[in-house]
Amino acid sequence: MAVKQISTIAVDIGHSNLKMIQTGTDGRIQKFVVHKMPEGAVDDLEILAEDALVKSLKTAKRTARMPHGKCFLVLSGSDIIIRHFTLPILPEQELYQNILHEISGYLPVDPDKYYVDYKVVGKVEEEGVEMYRVLVTTAHKRNINRYKKALRSAGFSPKVVDTSENAREKLLRYNKQVNGDFKLEGGICLLDFGTKHTRANIYHNGYYYVSNVLKRSGQSIAEAIARVTSKDILTAETIKRNSDFLTSNDENPELKSAVSFEVDSLLYEVSRVFEYYSNRTKQPVHSVYIAGGGSMLPGLKDYIAQHLNVNSYYASALIGNPKVQSEIDERGFGFLLNAYAATFRED
Repeated sequence: MAVKQISTIAVDIGHSNLKMIQTGTDGRIQKFVVHKMPEGAVDDLEILAEDALVKSLKTAKRTARMPHGKCFLVLSGSDIIIRHFTLPILPEQELYQNILHEISGYLPVDPDKYYVDYKVVGKVEEEGVEMYRVLVTTAHKRNINRYKKALRSAGFSPKVVDTSENAREKLLRYNKQVNGDFKLEGGICLLDFGTKHTRANIYHNGYYYVSNVLKRSGQSIAEAIARVTSKDILTAETIKRNSDFLTSNDENPELKSAVSFEVDSLLYEVSRVFEYYSNRTKQPVHSVYIAGGGSMLPGLKDYIAQHLNVNSYYASALIGNPKVQSEIDERGFGFLLNAYAATFRED
């Protein structure tokens, strides 16, 4: 199916930051804001302080001068369960019943408590029988409904709820539509360096394949800097963003060692995800795109390319429209990746 970009407002609610953008009919970013939420407002997908979240949404909306009306919401978290299944080719209703039966074994509670969505991503042949390959996504209704309620309280009308994995898939495939030189075939990894976790999502031939949540993150690096320097975490964050401890030889050797250890440990975990993908598909991961606050660490992009032996890019390289790409900050766009990707829809 063809992918197109919509003129809309998209909201990405993370653990620490709330991201909001408005795109025009030409796909350009008209308005955007990255708003720091109060600590403890959201943990993973769970809203812990609804009033604080609503206040953050209102503040971000007012800061960016976003209009009232419809919006798209994009979410990520461990409560979102995504699985591939190979199922018989059946009429839609029978196929859906098969999907409910298969996914129920992966859910901690009754499937009736989850929104269950699916799409047929292709066909395979097993023992001479043609089968559907189906991608199934589930999210707890309680969490989704609470996010919708918070958005409505802030003056929005949520029309679409998407996952970051699915939104990025559409962004990849749209890039191929508008840029024939873009290599969609094989393995592409999107590394999202969040506050608490790093998410490694791998796409195979343009479709979501597998993901892993890694415990090390941008915060892990800041904490390592804070330990070595005896500074507070906010000062450590400033040091982290202003110093190249990975590719420069001019920095403090002790700090360089501490930062390199954290990054090397993270990349080792990423390499294990790569091995899993390669063993299953018999193809390598050929490109990595980095996003999230941690992606702004100086030298990280080149360090990844060298140590994982892959092409490494900032997520801004995935913007297919050259006019849009020329107007955004190359590294800073990593904060907005999920929100921007959520503005794409399939026909």
